Amino acid sequence: MESADKEKEPEQVPAKEEKLIEGEQTKKKKKKKKKKKKKNQEQTGETPAENTPDIEEKKEEEEKKEDVPKEGAEEGEKKKKKKKKKKKKNAEGEEKKEEESKKLEEFDKALDNSVFRKLGDWKSGPFKQTTPPTIPVDEQFPDNIYSIGEIVEYAKGSRKDNEEAKAKERLFNYDYNLMRKAAEVHRQVRRYAQSIIRPGKKLIDLCDEIENSVRRLIRADKLEAGLAFPCGTSVNSCAAHFAPNPGDNKILKENDVVKFDFGTHCKGLLIDCAWTVAFNPTYDNLLQASKDATYTGLKLCGIDARFDEIGEAIQEAMEAYEVEINGKTYPIHPIRNLNGHLVERYHIHAGKSVPICKGGPQTKMEEGEVYAIETFATTGKGLVRDDVDTSHYMKQWESNPVPIRNGRAKALLKAIENNFGTLAFARRWIDSIGFEKALVPLKALVDSGAVQAYPPLTDISGSYVSQFEHTILLR
Repeated sequence: MESADKEKEPEQVPAKEEKLIEGEQTKKKKKKKKKKKKKNQEQTGETPAENTPDIEEKKEEEEKKEDVPKEGAEEGEKKKKKKKKKKKKNAEGEEKKEEESKKLEEFDKALDNSVFRKLGDWKSGPFKQTTPPTIPVDEQFPDNIYSIGEIVEYAKGSRKDNEEAKAKERLFNYDYNLMRKAAEVHRQVRRYAQSIIRPGKKLIDLCDEIENSVRRLIRADKLEAGLAFPCGTSVNSCAAHFAPNPGDNKILKENDVVKFDFGTHCKGLLIDCAWTVAFNPTYDNLLQASKDATYTGLKLCGIDARFDEIGEAIQEAMEAYEVEINGKTYPIHPIRNLNGHLVERYHIHAGKSVPICKGGPQTKMEEGEVYAIETFATTGKGLVRDDVDTSHYMKQWESNPVPIRNGRAKALLKAIENNFGTLAFARRWIDSIGFEKALVPLKALVDSGAVQAYPPLTDISGSYVSQFEHTILLR
């Protein structure tokens, strides 16, 4: 055992501890050197480059900025981009609103018809439309309840208080609304047409613009809705059924008297309406004669009204006028072989004819019937004949099947049945259904009796004809 009285050996310092002591000594030396430098800098007036508090703070801020995550920066850039996009969208939206308001203002300008003879100004309607018209009527009337046309009371008695008549009428509300839709389209396009019809315009361009406007507003879809027949532009002595064929560049002139006549339909329910355009006051009485005659006929129409009485009244109203042209006075007469007509579904001339002169049949109008009441006033003989250059065609309503040997004629007939049915069409429309150079197959169909040609109807050369027409429903 070890006793306590033994002498102690001197303690030895480990190597690590020696190194720590040396490190501390070096640190102390460095601190002394730094202090000397500071004193020297203070004496000389210089500031330390690295150890000033301002610089240290800046370094800390820079380090903090560097520590900001990249994701945050990206989010900031995205927000900026979104703001820019919103600004662009708002600017574009404002521009569109300005354009729409300008278009609406242009459409309102069409209210003024002072450039025409014997055409009244338009009243503002319950719709918003552009110029040219582009807004379909079903967007203007989202509830699908369309404007009611002018209601004319019966000359003999009233049916407003008849409960049985009211009950019957409720059954026809669906058809009424479709007819009113077709009428609304016709009204808006007619209004637009009267804003662009001016001397110097090509007739074919006017027809295309009117027809394309109908297609846009009614959402044309073959037999569901569209044009009931081509837009007619019968000039001067031509009374009806003329439209320019492809390549016809006739121009509307200042002294022309032009009958604009086009039809619309929804599911085969037809609206047929026409008016006469003239710019020269010389023809005022000619236009007024047919206008007064048409409205006279409309007032006399009704359930149980007789055709002979209507025709006699129309002739009397028309022949009260005369017109002076180039120093010569002309009496005005109705065209005896042109009439108003009964209209049925997909059938523009449905059998009954309403005369516009004396001596008509004693046939009576019936409840629920639809008529196109039209009158033609002329300075000529009062009889029209077939002219050349046919533009209007229509599949026969009742035609016996005829063997057609021409393959292209067969194909054309199928295309006509699918696109037009028994509604009238123009020769220039055939190109739009995929047929080019269809004159030969079309003639073959006419020769076979499957399709009926409707040539222009003309009075004597040098005469002038005016026309006004409206469609009525007997309720």
